[in-house]
Amino acid sequence: ALRASREQRNSVSLWRAIAARSMQLAPSMQPTDMSIVLFAFARLRLRDRDMMMRLAEATPAILGQFRAVDITFFLAAFARLDVQHKVIFNLFAREIARKLHDFTAAQLGELVYAYARLGLKHELLLDILKKRVIEVVKALKPWHLAMVVNGFARLGVQDERFFTVLAAEICRRISEFPGRPLALVANAYARLGVRNRFLLEVLGDEAFRRRGELEPQAVALVLNAHAKLQISNPVLFDYFAQDVPRRIKSYSMHSLCLVSSAFARAGRAEPALFQKVGDSVCSQAPSLYPRAVATMLFAFSEVDIRHGVLFYNAPEHVREHLARYSVDELAMIARAYGRFQMVHLPLFDTITSAIPTRTLVDAAATPPLFESGSGDGGALGDALGGVDSVGDEEAGRRAGASLPRVASLVWLMEAYARLTIFEAEILQLLCDAIVARRADLEPQMVVHALRAAAALSWAHDGLIALGADCLAEQSEDLTIEDLEQLAKSLHELGAAADEREAEDSIRLLERPTRRVSAASAKILGVTAPWTAAPGVTALSEDSPG
Repeated sequence: ALRASREQRNSVSLWRAIAARSMQLAPSMQPTDMSIVLFAFARLRLRDRDMMMRLAEATPAILGQFRAVDITFFLAAFARLDVQHKVIFNLFAREIARKLHDFTAAQLGELVYAYARLGLKHELLLDILKKRVIEVVKALKPWHLAMVVNGFARLGVQDERFFTVLAAEICRRISEFPGRPLALVANAYARLGVRNRFLLEVLGDEAFRRRGELEPQAVALVLNAHAKLQISNPVLFDYFAQDVPRRIKSYSMHSLCLVSSAFARAGRAEPALFQKVGDSVCSQAPSLYPRAVATMLFAFSEVDIRHGVLFYNAPEHVREHLARYSVDELAMIARAYGRFQMVHLPLFDTITSAIPTRTLVDAAATPPLFESGSGDGGALGDALGGVDSVGDEEAGRRAGASLPRVASLVWLMEAYARLTIFEAEILQLLCDAIVARRADLEPQMVVHALRAAAALSWAHDGLIALGADCLAEQSEDLTIEDLEQLAKSLHELGAAADEREAEDSIRLLERPTRRVSAASAKILGVTAPWTAAPGVTALSEDSPG
């Protein structure tokens, strides 16, 4: 098997015979034999699940005989072939801890990669590996440093000291890093939101120095990391704004999504770049998947650049593949059309038909008001950052299986309000869901939801109560403009205030730290009956987070 893999022999009959014979001999195979066979299959990306499961069954009986190198090859093979076996990985976690000092620095990197690729977060093992990695960090080669950083980032491990140590070593040896490891490191810190400015500036400078050897995917990851962490690097963005259009044919759909979202998040409206990206995406229409469509439309709207062909054909893709679109993706698309004031009724009919069939609320959740949240800016970043780890439609479907972000529900309401599309059933569902998920709301989201409801004259008791509570309890977290807009929306929705609430509101507005117009003070104190909104009010356009 090892010789055949080295010679790159791809004969199906040969490998089927090797797999069949391995299954027969599994009970008598030694750890080294198992590891070599699995490594050979992984090297050629040949997956025989039955054989792998049979070898895994025979493993516990000889677990203690596995050496460090055998464990590394065994687990790395499962990871590279995307075969998850939790029992085996948990058993090997104990064995790794017992023989930790037998592993070389390179093998530690492979172990982290294996557990991360399969999404197996073994807390105790990760703690042990972190300590050992710190001890041998100077022996790690650039590729293994990148694997360690990226692995812990994929598992969502938050450890400031650990990542600071790794950042220091990466900066010290930055000139040794090839282009791809540079991009993986940048992506890892962006994924975790670790804003190490010095590291990103060093990475950006080195990436620019190696710009000629960077692959499209590496370019996309580096740009996305700088934009996501809000690290300014004008030289890098200026150069690739011109270079990407020149090499547009070499960029995959995923890379184009990352590039467009990076420029959108950074607030860089580059018409020539976005025009080329839009043309390339349209030329690859058969390979489009929901996350790509949503990301592209969203990014174009954030920089206020229209691409006629893309926006004209996207609704048909949504209609044909509606079942594969998540609520978050539909919200991104609705927000894009809303920002451009494109009243595409067939598209919104499609979205309207989908929302009642989706789960918007966790029925078991009964959270308190304003316990936590990400804010609209964070939600905006999440929307653009959704493609960081979603590279195909299968990943998009997995992402869509969870509840949508509460910001997406607010964006849907805003889109209906901007385009004056009144759908009572949908508005009721969205308002009910927003109120039920109040723990995920921040005050700014409440303002946006109330403003959209007021624009459509949709008086929802729960949403009005939510706005009143926000005004009473969270006013210090709002800007003057948001505070005035919230008060105005409540007034337009007929929110009556009793005498005590009116006095409290007026007292709030009389604080010396707050300068609010007399008209707003009057609005906050009135007890007038409900009146219809005069029309669709202009909604604020949030800048990319």
